[in-house]
Amino acid sequence: MRIIRVFIAISIFILLYCSIAVAGGECPMHSTLSTSTTSDGKLGLQFQYEYTYMKTLREGASSVSQDEVLDDQINAGAMKYTVPAKMVMKKYTLAANYMPTDKLQLMLTLPYVVNDMDMRMAMVGSMGMIMKKDMKMDTVDGLGDMTLMGLYTLYSDAPVKPTTSLSAGLGIKMPTGQNDVRKTNGELVHASMQPGSGSWDPIFLINAMHSMKPVSLQFNGMYHLTTKGDEGYEFGDMIGADIIVRYQAMESINLGLGLNFIHTGKDKDHDNKYSSPDTSLIDNTENTGITAFYLSPEVRVRFLNTGGSLMLSFQKPIYQHVNGIQQVVDWRAMASLMWAF
Repeated sequence: MRIIRVFIAISIFILLYCSIAVAGGECPMHSTLSTSTTSDGKLGLQFQYEYTYMKTLREGASSVSQDEVLDDQINAGAMKYTVPAKMVMKKYTLAANYMPTDKLQLMLTLPYVVNDMDMRMAMVGSMGMIMKKDMKMDTVDGLGDMTLMGLYTLYSDAPVKPTTSLSAGLGIKMPTGQNDVRKTNGELVHASMQPGSGSWDPIFLINAMHSMKPVSLQFNGMYHLTTKGDEGYEFGDMIGADIIVRYQAMESINLGLGLNFIHTGKDKDHDNKYSSPDTSLIDNTENTGITAFYLSPEVRVRFLNTGGSLMLSFQKPIYQHVNGIQQVVDWRAMASLMWAF
């Protein structure tokens, strides 16, 4: 059962970390967050580092410059307007995986996030002159939202080393992260910059795997049903899917390539605490929601006879279509160290 447990662990975490929307509505890295298990299915632990770089602005599927957006807003009558110039999101995640039975797997993730954003602002001066300047926001960091997940094996064609399996999962994202961080002037930090969401959200997963050594295929589907947070902000529902091909190049090395899909709906700011559509691009819920595809190459190295492994992944968007105008992910990288006990 070791192989199927490993693949189940990989599959559930592929979409588990889409459980909270981030800036631009795009979910974090697919096909990478995974936990190895022991041969008797007891406990696996993992530490992951994820780095996301965002600079490009898109209007629909086309790129647009920060200055073009600012000029359009000023020409339309705005006296002051800000757009995001660059955003770097770093995430450190501890994950635990426990299998009380051969068919049931329980997982818990605890993230810590560090968000940095540079802004570009245009304003009309007293003499009617248009001035532009760059600004750096204070770093926002803290504990993110925890996720608890259960995955159950519905079918496997063999009790040991099956070649085909099907499993389904149900989870809950808990509002453990702070979502009321404020700027020095007392205003709430942008919703996309907050460490947490303030909401309890159910997550539904399905996974299928088929192995044809040395190649294996994997499909994952996810639906994240969002709810209103305690500060009144509600991120858009999220649908995601992955198709991943993996090749065992050597006994200790696996190579993989994933095609990832994500669609998120528009956010809602029920109490208008985070909204300032007349002066800020990212404080406007009309500029939320995205449909996107990504390619994600990965390499996994197993430390033979130790229970440990290291996974390195990189994600690059190949298509992004946004509502309104949004800053989108340019690329994302991840390193994950896993160990079985």
